[in-house]
Amino acid sequence: MRTFIKLIIAIIIIAIAALAALPFVIDPNDYKDEIAAQVEKATGRQLTLQGDIELSVFPWVALELGPLSLSNANGFKSDSFASVEAAEIRIKLMPLLKKQLEMDTIVLDGLLLNLETNKEGVTNWDDLTKASDETVETTSTDSKKASSEASSGLSSISIAGVKLTNANVLWSDASKDENFQLRNLNLDTDPLVPGDPTSLITSFDLISSKPEVKAHIELESKVIVDIENQIYALESLKLNTVASSSAMPLQQANLDLKANINANMASELVTIQNLAIDLQATGTEQKINANMTGSIEANLASEQHSITNLVISADIEDKNLPGGKSKLDVTTNLIANLADETLQVNDLAVKLADLTMNGRILAEKILSDDLAFNGNIQVKPFNLRKLAEDLQIELPEMADNSTLELVQLSSEISGSKNSLNAKDLQLILDQSQLSGQFGISNFEKPAYSFNLTLDQIDADRYLPPVKEDEKNKANEAATPTTPAKNGPSELPLEALRDINAKGSLKIGKLKASGINSENIVITIDAKDGLIKLSPLSAELYQGKYQGNVNLDARGDSLKLAVDENLQGVQAGPLLQDLTGNDRISGTANANVRLNGSGKDIDAIKQNLNGNGAFSFTDGALKGINIAEAIRQAKAVLSGQKAAETNEPVQTDFSSLKGTFTANEGIVNNQNLELMSPLLRVTGAGDIDLPREVIDYSVRVSIVGTAKGQGGKALEDLKGITIPVKITGSFDNPRPKVDLASVLKEQATGEIKAKAEEKLKEKLGDELGGLLGNKLGGESKSSTSDKTTEEPATDEQSSDEADSADEPSEEDLLKEKLKGLF
Repeated sequence: MRTFIKLIIAIIIIAIAALAALPFVIDPNDYKDEIAAQVEKATGRQLTLQGDIELSVFPWVALELGPLSLSNANGFKSDSFASVEAAEIRIKLMPLLKKQLEMDTIVLDGLLLNLETNKEGVTNWDDLTKASDETVETTSTDSKKASSEASSGLSSISIAGVKLTNANVLWSDASKDENFQLRNLNLDTDPLVPGDPTSLITSFDLISSKPEVKAHIELESKVIVDIENQIYALESLKLNTVASSSAMPLQQANLDLKANINANMASELVTIQNLAIDLQATGTEQKINANMTGSIEANLASEQHSITNLVISADIEDKNLPGGKSKLDVTTNLIANLADETLQVNDLAVKLADLTMNGRILAEKILSDDLAFNGNIQVKPFNLRKLAEDLQIELPEMADNSTLELVQLSSEISGSKNSLNAKDLQLILDQSQLSGQFGISNFEKPAYSFNLTLDQIDADRYLPPVKEDEKNKANEAATPTTPAKNGPSELPLEALRDINAKGSLKIGKLKASGINSENIVITIDAKDGLIKLSPLSAELYQGKYQGNVNLDARGDSLKLAVDENLQGVQAGPLLQDLTGNDRISGTANANVRLNGSGKDIDAIKQNLNGNGAFSFTDGALKGINIAEAIRQAKAVLSGQKAAETNEPVQTDFSSLKGTFTANEGIVNNQNLELMSPLLRVTGAGDIDLPREVIDYSVRVSIVGTAKGQGGKALEDLKGITIPVKITGSFDNPRPKVDLASVLKEQATGEIKAKAEEKLKEKLGDELGGLLGNKLGGESKSSTSDKTTEEPATDEQSSDEADSADEPSEEDLLKEKLKGLF
């Protein structure tokens, strides 16, 4: 037995000695050509072994290679497909006898891998994959046999580590004109033991031509690779990327990522815990400092994924932002089911400065073009004016600086990639509350639909204040020969053509441009430049308004058509609130049908056509006191001073009515009728809307002597019709009374009547009447002779001279009447 044991030991010693002596007996460099030939036979490529091959067997089976390269495929630019400066693989011999694989650190230095795609999309490794496929087919039987033997193969594998230095991977794609480079790749690991964590450190430079990007990446982690149990992990992962690009908006970026990543491929579950990302990026005009935290869970089998406790915070500086900077905070929980194509956004909270929004969103068909979503949002009360101030946003000037201090919003929402609909909308703006539905479709060319109700609003508070100089300009009067000073207001035809809206707005109470109204209904149907505001209705100043307005912007100019009606409106308060001057008061009823066209407001005025009717009851025309104007004219003509009066400058009436037509901006009225206890007024004339001037003639009849309108002073004019001419501008009408001709005619009649009466008393009725007629006729004839006198002929002069010495009948009569007066 002892001899047998000695024999075995001797055999082992001899075997070890033989193995140790094997490299000294066999030189592997002698087989370079045979190795290259076998590689070329298998791949069609040339293997060049430039350095020596060093082989050792005991105590390590070791292979060390010097520089080597594998040629590239035909038709590609690079000379070599792959090259290595040095490689080293060492395996312990004795553990192999126990079916245990123990490898020393695998060393690979100076790897250069050239990956290319030509313009036809063919790669320089396609031939290698084809050769590999053929090899697999020819050796399928052998592989089956080998697999049965593998079940009784290695019992354990351990690798002391991997060391990769100075590696470069170059990838060019001629079909897309793209180039990517992975340079200065270094990788170092601790021992690789299945199921046990090992430290991994790597770094490399990434260079891209399109887009132009350069990045340096460093990664450090503890790696777990458990092939048997299909468990993989990157624990305590730290990734840092420093990138630069002149072609990107942000030229410099620094990204830090930390996480624990675990993948159980047996259960197809991947988790990322303690995820934390920090980003600092700068550009020529921007600077971003952002961070994100959360946890991710992905179930690859059920395709259900979730992100919990997601928190995103960003500080952004950009001169194009309001105030040059902004701070954004977002928190939410996400659940995605890729099998059902659904995404849930729960517990969403977005905060921008003092603005906070909460909500929930459910999206469907997220992987298709038929994306749809629904949910709800709530915007907590905030001060919009303060928010704008914090963001350095300049708000439009408003008449009331206390506006926009309270804004609050809530709504149910739904939509798709190209639409958004808000229902159960509740918006609070200061003291106003808006509710209803509002929708947008086709974001590229928006179409709006709405059905909204607003309880009340004072719109004047949100409009710019009226400056004092603007008031003065508005009050400047245009002269009869000078157009009004309002320049043409260009109409935004393109903007009108872009309006695509259909809906209605109801307002409980509204103040706009000084006008107070209630129960307003605005209905709009607008598309492709045709805008219909119909029906329109409102209650205002104890009356009602109804109307239809059509705007047609489809052509080169705007076409306007209005059909409006007023019933029972108190004109005085309406005009007072609208213009600050109640020039006419009373209960108004009116209807108008007008149309016009033009590229600006002035052009529309100049082309305005149509007709209408109006009536006022129990009111007054302010700025014109017709009775007082007649009284003053009468006093001047009689040589008397007009008595001062405290009566208002207005003409009271019980009824004022008429109809009109409009032609090319000129409004013509032929049947004005004003009735009051003192006056009866009829009139006709024109109103020039483009020039804002009046040319009007009225006839005033004194029918009574009521007090309050100069009645007593006009008693002796009762029954007489007096013409009044009204000219001037809208803001400054000027009435002119032609009382002289009326009084002259009246005085002539009265003198004649008194003379005839006196003659009748002295001479009798027959002679007195004849004489009275004679006096009256001579007077007229004398006047007529003076105006129509012609030169006398010689014959006529001689006859007159012959009879000059004889007294005429008229002279004799006058002589007899000398004592009568």
